[in-house]
Amino acid sequence: MVTDLLVVCFLGGLLALDRYAGVGMMLSQPLVGACLAGALLNPGPVWELWALRIPLGVGVLLQLLLTDASLPAAQRSYETSSAGAIGTAVALFCMERLHGTISIPTGGLLWVVVGTVAGLVAASAGATVMGLVRRHNRADLPRLDEAARDGDLGAFEAHCWWAVIRIMLHGAFWAAVATAALTGLAFLLLPRLANWIGGDMVGGAFAGLLGAGLAAAWFAHVRGRPGAFRWAALGAVAAVAARAWLRGGAP
Repeated sequence: MVTDLLVVCFLGGLLALDRYAGVGMMLSQPLVGACLAGALLNPGPVWELWALRIPLGVGVLLQLLLTDASLPAAQRSYETSSAGAIGTAVALFCMERLHGTISIPTGGLLWVVVGTVAGLVAASAGATVMGLVRRHNRADLPRLDEAARDGDLGAFEAHCWWAVIRIMLHGAFWAAVATAALTGLAFLLLPRLANWIGGDMVGGAFAGLLGAGLAAAWFAHVRGRPGAFRWAALGAVAAVAARAWLRGGAP
């Protein structure tokens, strides 16, 4: 698990660079970050099918719940660059180690819910951590101005590169710490709640998250725009189809 945490650490730094250093390759979107984490954290061939489903499910739900109409995501006080990666890592770690303790026929849906909740917690708490980066970078602005006025190109570049390195280190630190803390919390709580967790509860939680995400997406991207009825109808059909799938049971 230490190696996997190092992978999450590296991925967190990469996503922080994309989100805060102006790289702008869209890697820091929750859906992309979740899928990247799923690709890098391979739990093995026995889990291959679930390992494909879970990152996609976590990423889709977090993308719906944490993004608004403008890109990059999370103009509110959320830290979404690493939320998808952290949520996916927690879900995969729990799936590997707790499947025998909590085994319910939901086709991995439980771990999608666990990963989504972990991603939401990480997004909320991470805003404070990554806010430190912005505060430190703002504190460097007078030094950058002074170096520019003096024509000291070397000092100017050094300050800029140190800011980039600091962003990456903060992102890596937060991804590793949040993943370890939330995974440990899940290991502590889920076995104690095993008798209370059932297929109906997991299905209801997933449906609630999906419904909240669809409502948030409609509000952000459709409300007040032409063609809203068409998109709302499409969302209703998707919700009905998801409900029918849940009631029928996942393969």
